[in-house]
Amino acid sequence: MTLRALAKDYANGVLGLQAYRKARDELIESILAGNTIVTAHNFQPPLKLQRAEVTPEFSNTQTGIAVNPVLRPSDSASAPAMETMESQDNATPARRGILFVFAAIIIILVIAVALYPFTQQKKSATDAASPATSPGAGALPDKQYSGGSSGGVILIKQFLRKTDWTDESLQQFMNTWQGLSAEERDAGLSSSSKTELANAIYRKLQEERIMQGLGDVQTSMDKQATLVAFAQQMGINDPRIVVKGTP
Repeated sequence: MTLRALAKDYANGVLGLQAYRKARDELIESILAGNTIVTAHNFQPPLKLQRAEVTPEFSNTQTGIAVNPVLRPSDSASAPAMETMESQDNATPARRGILFVFAAIIIILVIAVALYPFTQQKKSATDAASPATSPGAGALPDKQYSGGSSGGVILIKQFLRKTDWTDESLQQFMNTWQGLSAEERDAGLSSSSKTELANAIYRKLQEERIMQGLGDVQTSMDKQATLVAFAQQMGINDPRIVVKGTP
């Protein structure tokens, strides 16, 4: 009796569980005691499944039973790889779309950077070709301030930004001021620009009075008189704006 025969009898129901265990234990003890000689069996090595080929369906000539073709392990192993390739193929259009968007953005940025210097040159050329807008750059045409009530305000603010109090600059301002419409002049004198101009004239008078204290009396008196006359022409009545000192 061998272990294989005992297992076969147990599987076929010839031996019960307890009888099978008892016979197995006795056989193992006999083998260990040397009473039972164990012989080696030469089994055929297992087939290499990776080299198995798919065989067509055929009928056993002896039994007449149809045998299904055997799927090669290589085919079954390649199935997940095929699924992976199909998923990658499905993802390819989306990836291409993203790459196309990034490429378009990069191209637009490169074009914008390349055209930026040309736009700056064009802007500089336009600014150079346009007429000067400040009173000190030359006589301003009357039409620059005509057609609206803000011309007087603009002219005063531009004059104050220039801070040029020479006789020529004052005369130039007055010529342009007289060229404005009555509406534009009234708008300029009724705005806060009139107060800003009065304060600027007063600060200039103080500077001239300081110069007078340094010894240049006659020049300071003449300049003060010019500033006072300028304020009167502009309709500015400020008690601070007077000539001080002795010639």
